[in-house]
Amino acid sequence: MKKKLSFAAAILIYIMFYIFIAMSALEKNIDFSAYQSYYRVILNGWFTTIAISLVALVMAIFVGLILYLMRESKFAVLYYISEIHKTIIFGTPLVVIAIIAYYYIGDAFNVDSKFWVGAITLALYIGAYIADIYKGAVEAIHINQWQTAKMFGFTRYQTYRYVVFPQVITGILPPLAGQFTMTIKSSALLAYMATDEFLNTIKTVQSVSFRYPEGFIIVTIGYLILTIPLIMLVRMLEKKLNYKV
Repeated sequence: MKKKLSFAAAILIYIMFYIFIAMSALEKNIDFSAYQSYYRVILNGWFTTIAISLVALVMAIFVGLILYLMRESKFAVLYYISEIHKTIIFGTPLVVIAIIAYYYIGDAFNVDSKFWVGAITLALYIGAYIADIYKGAVEAIHINQWQTAKMFGFTRYQTYRYVVFPQVITGILPPLAGQFTMTIKSSALLAYMATDEFLNTIKTVQSVSFRYPEGFIIVTIGYLILTIPLIMLVRMLEKKLNYKV
């Protein structure tokens, strides 16, 4: 009961806070009418953000798995390629990677589609983090299970196929849902690649209408509509699977 009251109080505080902001905005002559003429463009950008995030996450799951397997490989070259990629990703802002991918890497491989350049860029970036999720999930498996599989004569492939990965899939679901939230938010940086995603369409309307505050309000609401359900999904999965981050 106490937790419910505390939650209700926190919600009330936030509502009052945003009402105060809304009242202040009205005093500054906030007008969304300029955006009504472009609602289809904005809606298409919003759906493009969803599509590019979904495609990027699916590819990132495989990129992360490949990076993890390369790290666990007996071939030192594969191990170092994986580690170098992750070091570059962890040490470089996504916006820098996006700009380099758009102006140089996409051109070098003759990839003209901004959608696919953006999706691949996000996949390579998010995949580096997912590789560590795989690593953590595999390391959480008790050593007795590895020893039991070896005792029954399982090969390395069979151990991963029948013992490790079934448990890993269950363990990585909450972090993957969290990574999808991160992917959606990160996709905003693809505006620097002139990709027709949500933020870029809003910036286009802002440059035409000069109504900047309204645009940022729409962006905030648009991303919250996508991310809040995912955050709730992560918490539900953590509780259901008894997963602790």
